Amino acid sequence: MKGFQITLLIIFISMLSLQGIRHVHNYIFRYDESIVAPVEEFFEMKQEIRKEVSTEELLSEFESVQMEVEKKRREFREQEGSDPDRFKLQREHPNLMARQESLRSELMQRENMSEKLRDTWVFSIAGMILVALGALIYSRGRQWLGMAFVLPGLIELQWWSAPAFSMGGAQLEYQLLLINKIILTIIALALVLLLWSRLVHEPGT
Repeated sequence: MKGFQITLLIIFISMLSLQGIRHVHNYIFRYDESIVAPVEEFFEMKQEIRKEVSTEELLSEFESVQMEVEKKRREFREQEGSDPDRFKLQREHPNLMARQESLRSELMQRENMSEKLRDTWVFSIAGMILVALGALIYSRGRQWLGMAFVLPGLIELQWWSAPAFSMGGAQLEYQLLLINKIILTIIALALVLLLWSRLVHEPGT
């Protein structure tokens, strides 16, 4: 039993250590400027939008752009007698449509990152509760039952401390998520090392 437990703890320590290193690397180097000039159309516009700190400002601008797009639709409808599809609007008003899409993409990415941050702590706290409950049951002599709670708790912690991915937007939110994942990885490692310390000092079974 003890050999099985030690093997599991070694696996979790290895995975959490590697994740921690990757988090720190991403936090330091993720947004370094490339020496190669970007060729993506409207790249400067997207970068300008991504650097806006206030989400409220972006939302206000998005609503304004939406109104402008609807105005262009009405004008087209009055002139042609039919609703324009998106491709026609993109051909006639490329900058306006590109800004609308860039704003929508950035707002969606920020919302997604905020949801990930919330879920990270909700499920990680659930994992910590499982580990604590399993450790309590284990300490009372119900070893296999205790491990049945400890193992899913550690898996939950490992999963939610795993590296997050970004599409390039929501830079501040992504940085905040990385910081929280670094903190969570440290907490998870400390918890695993505590379990290790308790395990190696108990009599062999």
